[in-house]
Amino acid sequence: MKMWHAVAMSAAVGFGALAPAMAVAGSHGVGSYDVQGPCFLELVCPNGSSISCSGAWACSYSPEAGWISCDGAGTSCGGDQW
Repeated sequence: MKMWHAVAMSAAVGFGALAPAMAVAGSHGVGSYDVQGPCFLELVCPNGSSISCSGAWACSYSPEAGWISCDGAGTSCGGDQW
C-alpha cells in the first residue's frame, strides 16, 4: 500500500484550470491539483524521501504520479527534474 502525503500552504488556495500536460495526466486516472501562489509544496515519496518546492505564482502536484511543480519547475519522486 502506497502512502502519499502532500502539504500545500498558500495565502490563497484554489483549484484552477489544468495545464495541457497536467490535463493529459488527469485523463488517465491520475489526479493533479493546482494551488495559487505564493505557495509551498512538500510531497513524501513511497521510499520515505521527500521533495519540495515553493512558488511565487502557482504550484501543481500529483500525489498519485509522484511529482510537484512550482512556477513551472518540477521534480518527481523518481528524480526527474524539469
